[in-house]
Amino acid sequence: MIRRIITAHPELFGGVARALSQRNYRLYALGHVAHVHGWWGNRLGIGWLTWELTEQATWLGIITVASMLPAMIAAPFAGAVGDRYGHRRTAITGGLAGTVITASLGFLALTGRIDLESLVLLTILQGAIFGFEFPARQALIPQLVGRQNISAAVAFNSTTFQLGTFVGPVIAAALIALINPGAAILSFAMTSAWMMLMLSLIDIAPLPRDEAASGGLLADMRAGFRYVAGERAIGLLFLLTFTTGFFLRPYTDLMPGFAAEVFERGAEGLGALNSASGFGALLVAIWLLTRSRTQGLVTILVVSSLLTTLALIAFAATPYFIAALFILALAAGGLIAAQVSAYSLVQTLARPDMRGRVISINISIGMGAPALGTLSIGWLADRIGLGGAVTIAAGLAMVIILLALPALRRRRAAMEAGPDPD
Repeated sequence: MIRRIITAHPELFGGVARALSQRNYRLYALGHVAHVHGWWGNRLGIGWLTWELTEQATWLGIITVASMLPAMIAAPFAGAVGDRYGHRRTAITGGLAGTVITASLGFLALTGRIDLESLVLLTILQGAIFGFEFPARQALIPQLVGRQNISAAVAFNSTTFQLGTFVGPVIAAALIALINPGAAILSFAMTSAWMMLMLSLIDIAPLPRDEAASGGLLADMRAGFRYVAGERAIGLLFLLTFTTGFFLRPYTDLMPGFAAEVFERGAEGLGALNSASGFGALLVAIWLLTRSRTQGLVTILVVSSLLTTLALIAFAATPYFIAALFILALAAGGLIAAQVSAYSLVQTLARPDMRGRVISINISIGMGAPALGTLSIGWLADRIGLGGAVTIAAGLAMVIILLALPALRRRRAAMEAGPDPD
């Protein structure tokens, strides 16, 4: 069905039509579409459970660190493991282990037997396993679609993720309101199992490995870090990824506090705030999907990053819930444009034999920066308020982006010189 539609009307889908015309990527996409909805169920479920247990923004940050920091530490090692033992094998093994951990956490929460210590421990384990599974799954994409279709596949993954951002919070909020946060967490366990089933059906040969060139996993990791350190354009993209992750993206993890404390709307308000973010991000992701080329991505990266800083400052200042929904849609649209642009440029710039490790380092930054940022901004919010903390963070991000602007302008042509999927 999917292949017939995109074959009959390729002009409607841009470069992603070539990616979806391939069986292996269609299987991946079927798993991914369901998986992102469960991911949001887990995220909102854990966030709301944390707020119920503590009613402190600092603990929202601590739980985010417990989830993301282990993933950040594991990801570079996972890149080397995936390159050596196969990305699909690594992803499936990690995904199955993560499914068991998530199901255990969801069951304890569902039955009311969860406490703060168990929540922290299981969240740490969940994050560590995710740090192995997610980079390996992302590194599969070039094998599934080919280098010429990477940009389109990245945009499609982002679009489906943002669809989950829009729909997932509504489902999760309903599960939290009707049952409890455990039900939302269990939804992630089910979709994780589905994702692993789809990966098991993919038929690809392992990439050839140069045994003589490898001195072991640690040597592979060191080679990856040396390569990134020597590529200034990639380093600059990593700086912006860290900046947007640390200073801007944490607003999503602080939403339970805004919903309960600032707007006094409860679980339904939390779902509405996250859905507004998801809707704005979805619209921009669809535009990037149909655009599907590298030219102009540096400009999009800079403009969208600055737009997000301004929108978050406005969000922190407004006392009106309806206005906040529209502003969040704008902020999320800008943030997803920045993230997709940076990630697509990294994929294009990375040398093929280093791509897995570069992706893993990028994912490590993308996971770790929001975790550390949420902890820092959450700590500040407990002292000066959520609005003031978000405003300061957005202002600092604006300063860093403006300082990086001259270097981005100098390297723009080289950064966008990768193969055009169209």
